[in-house]
Amino acid sequence: MIKLFGAVLASVVFLGIATGTIDGSGEKNPVVTNDSLELGLLSMSDGPIVSAINYLSSCQNEDGGFGPDPESESNIKDTAIVTIAFASAGKNMSDFAKGGKNSLDYLIERQAELDNLSNVEAQVGRYVTALASAGLDPRDIKGKNYVQILKSYCRPDGEVGKEFYIWDDAWIVIALAACNESHSNEVKSALEHLKSIQTAKGGWAWNGGTSGEDPDTASIILCALICGGEDADSDAVKRGLQYLSSEQNADGGFSSVGSNAATDGWAIMALNAAGQNPRSWKKGSSDPIGHLLSLQQDDGSIWWKKDSKGFSFEWTANGIIALTGGRMPP
Repeated sequence: MIKLFGAVLASVVFLGIATGTIDGSGEKNPVVTNDSLELGLLSMSDGPIVSAINYLSSCQNEDGGFGPDPESESNIKDTAIVTIAFASAGKNMSDFAKGGKNSLDYLIERQAELDNLSNVEAQVGRYVTALASAGLDPRDIKGKNYVQILKSYCRPDGEVGKEFYIWDDAWIVIALAACNESHSNEVKSALEHLKSIQTAKGGWAWNGGTSGEDPDTASIILCALICGGEDADSDAVKRGLQYLSSEQNADGGFSSVGSNAATDGWAIMALNAAGQNPRSWKKGSSDPIGHLLSLQQDDGSIWWKKDSKGFSFEWTANGIIALTGGRMPP
């Protein structure tokens, strides 16, 4: 295993992704922001990002969808994940077509399959985030209004979807934010609920409990809070960031059964959302960007750990977003 670009010069210009409006154009234009000049993140033309995009492209099938590995069967989750990553990179989905179809064609054609998936609320949230990020209007997808569907998962007390599982809460908030619904009553109630279950350590547990927090869950909740309108200087966000700091290891990565790409990707996205510079989160000479890059392989994929592939497709897609200063939703 050979590492690709273990470090990136702090002077490199990274392309910030402007949050696009849903206008049906299918395009999101990367723009260079003034603050990004000093962040030391990656641009869309840097080798690791180009390589990662090429790897994901190699996993596309003739139906326009994507599977977790080259030549593996397409599925909704992985196709949604790659659509979000490509949208974050400012790519037009029509430029990634195979057999005359692209990822949006696949997602729309398999709309009916969503109801049969486990954790359907989280799956629908991810699905809608993908459609909205790519420029479609989820209010009318083959006659279905997915904004109404998302809101139907929200209870008056702020709980979203299943009890004892808060990743669906996060994905629904993220999806509604992607649909320009951050100011809706449903999002406001969901944010209050999520803040109410923040643990004493400042994190969040995947089951919404008072302990057992983990950095992956804390990171996606931070993304949800901020895109839902929570100020990055709020007490909840500050405590969440302090918790993430406590989970950072000497190698610069974030720990969930040791440092790994899954946790790194989500944590970096949370830092980006909070206006933090991930390069400044150093442990000695190491930082999260360098650690995540150290897990990239020759083929462009990003492994879970140096000696373990894990769900590399997902970590690679999230890595593209995180390494270029993106957040969730893009």
